[in-house]
Amino acid sequence: MTYRHMWAAIALVLGFALSGCQPAARSETVESSAASEPSPSSSELTAIIQAAVEDRNGTVLDTPPAPRLAETQATAAYLAKLARDLPVVARSKAGFKSKGFWYTDFSTEITVESVEVAGSTASVHFNEVTEEHQASAANGPSSVPSVYAVPQLATFRASADGWQLDSIVPSFEGGGLPMSMVGG
Repeated sequence: MTYRHMWAAIALVLGFALSGCQPAARSETVESSAASEPSPSSSELTAIIQAAVEDRNGTVLDTPPAPRLAETQATAAYLAKLARDLPVVARSKAGFKSKGFWYTDFSTEITVESVEVAGSTASVHFNEVTEEHQASAANGPSSVPSVYAVPQLATFRASADGWQLDSIVPSFEGGGLPMSMVGG
C-alpha cells in the first residue's frame, strides 16, 4: 500500500468515525398505521436526521460547529450513545492530527428513501453521502475530498416533545456507522 493510499484509507476510516447527520431529502414515501399518534411529516424527520448527521460529522473538525440537534429532538438513549462515541472520535482525531493531518470541512447529502410509521415509532430509511476535505502539515489543504456513502435506518419515538431520534444504524448487516468504525 503506498503512503498516499494509506492516508486515504486512514482518512476514510476517520471520516466514517466522525460522520452522521445532514442535508435535505430528495424522495419520500410515508406509510402510516398510527391511529392514536399524530403522523410525523417526512420533512420534520429529515430535518432531525440532518441536524444529527451534521453534528456527528462536525466532530471531525478542529472547532466543531455549535450543535444543531436540540436535546428535545433525541431520546436519552441516543444522547447517551453520542456521549460514549465522542471520546473515541476525539482520540482518533488526535491521532490523525499527530500524524500531520486534519479535516477542514465537510458536506453531507441525505436522501430519504422511505418513512414508515407504526404507532409511536417511525422508521426512516435514508442514504448519507459525505465529502470531507483534509489538510496536511506537509501540503496544506487538499482540493480532493474523501467520500463515503452509507445506507442507514433512523428510528424515532413519539414523545410529549414531538418525534425524537432514538437511533441511527446501518441498513445492512455487518455495516458500521462512521463513528463506531474508528474504535473498531
